[in-house]
Amino acid sequence: MDKVEIFNNVDGYIASVEFLSGTPEMQRFNFHRGKVQPFQCAQRKETDTHVYWSYTEAKPRFENNRLFYSRNNKYGFTYDKAKKDFKFWFGRSIHEIPPLMLHDVFKHFNIDWYGNLSPSLASLLNATMVKNMIKGKITNPRDYVKAYLKTSPYRKSGISPELFYKTFNTGNVQSPKSYRKIIEYSTDANHALEFIAAQNNSYINHTITDLYDQAAVLDRRVNPKWSEARMKEVHAEWTREIMSVEVKSIQQHEYNYPEVALPDGLEIISNNYELFEEGTTMKHCVYTNYESRIRSKKYFAFRYDKDGIRATLGVDKFDSNNATFSQMYGIGNSPVPIDISDTMKEFIKTDYFQKWCNEQFNALPSREREPADAEFWL
Repeated sequence: MDKVEIFNNVDGYIASVEFLSGTPEMQRFNFHRGKVQPFQCAQRKETDTHVYWSYTEAKPRFENNRLFYSRNNKYGFTYDKAKKDFKFWFGRSIHEIPPLMLHDVFKHFNIDWYGNLSPSLASLLNATMVKNMIKGKITNPRDYVKAYLKTSPYRKSGISPELFYKTFNTGNVQSPKSYRKIIEYSTDANHALEFIAAQNNSYINHTITDLYDQAAVLDRRVNPKWSEARMKEVHAEWTREIMSVEVKSIQQHEYNYPEVALPDGLEIISNNYELFEEGTTMKHCVYTNYESRIRSKKYFAFRYDKDGIRATLGVDKFDSNNATFSQMYGIGNSPVPIDISDTMKEFIKTDYFQKWCNEQFNALPSREREPADAEFWL
């Protein structure tokens, strides 16, 4: 006999049954009074040959003098007992599926150890690993890490599974995926893991993250054991090298800003040539890291020059949110006097400037807007 269990939002399901059991008059009354609400629920159905999981969205409708729910199964799995085959419905990525669905799958197959993984390691789960966990090919956290490290880009990197496990099972670091570039573009992947562990989830210096971005562009490798001074030195060298390549192929592009009233000493950078020149003159990577975002009106760069103080100001514009102060640095990423940066912050908050930024962002077709990934030119 088939066995069905609702394992999420049981109350919503029971409420829908109660509304459906009412007389046509009460169904009409409750529906048009707005008492009958849409709901979602997750259920498991087991037969002699299969186990099914589904996540259903149900919307109430009243037609032909009766209440009913239109249902849409958005996510689901099927397990074939004979073949021991586990399939995902609708070609969904595992990261689209509500975690509660997979938690019930693991509970059904007594895979208790996955729930004890740190969020960092748990984030590595993929469909192939789920299938192998169900088949009993992955039975513990170490096997789980080894299975992940067999996937690209790590399968030939020589990473120690134990070191990888210890680095990311502390609960204090982000997903390993956040550090992929550091691992992939280091001279030694295990030294990269030691470097990541030494940060203890503290903020990684802008110069270091940008250095790895540059390594990816130039196909170079960073030695994680370099001193901070050495990393800054290499960062400056690679910045100049990238800019020298860029300038050969650059085509001038005007950002087409309308007139804007700015504080004394501040001037907006109005095209990519000016931005390139700013990055070269100021010895930072505002051009290499920000030009695409500036084109998409998600970032605005300004040149500051007053009373002997020379600096570059960056302003973030994330979607429909307010424009915000991003950073302001002098030559070679040197700090600027606090009173100057505070003055810029106050100006950015003004209604006048916020309106101007919104007008630039809204004027650009949505298809030309790029995702806003916060970066730093430091």
